[in-house]
Amino acid sequence: MKNPYDVLRMKEQELMRVRKEMDALRIAVRLLAAEDPGGANGQSQPKLHQVVELP
Repeated sequence: MKNPYDVLRMKEQELMRVRKEMDALRIAVRLLAAEDPGGANGQSQPKLHQVVELP
């Protein structure tokens, strides 16, 4: 049987990794949107949704 504290620690580390990946993707989306020539022609940009974080 696994130690619950070890499992919790691993899940917290995994959550931190995923949050960092999400931050990197948000930055990439902004950079790509800034380079998109279609955005200057009046084409609508896809809207980004805010993620609600639960405690």
